[in-house]
Amino acid sequence: AAWNLVVFGSKRWILYDADRIEGHKTRLKRMTRDVNNPIQLTSANWIRKLYHMDERMYEIRNYGHDCVQRAGEMLYVPRGWAHMVVNIGDTVAVVSERGLDAMEP
Repeated sequence: AAWNLVVFGSKRWILYDADRIEGHKTRLKRMTRDVNNPIQLTSANWIRKLYHMDERMYEIRNYGHDCVQRAGEMLYVPRGWAHMVVNIGDTVAVVSERGLDAMEP
């Protein structure tokens, strides 16, 4: 689990429900990787090249979130959720990934 507070700038987030991928490693790989290319893409290139292909857009729109976080907004990422983030221009954020798991059931 983690929280992220944008102080300046903005971030684009793509989050994918942990329940949807739990026990389905093949689905996770299809969602996050180009199975025809062993080189892992950066988050920005994944959005440009892979987001609109195959079942990815359907999966994210139905089982995930695609959103933009702006200055002053806080975003919480639940434990186990697959996620990627791209800064939109210059961005400053404060992040914590420690001690939050105890808050979840």
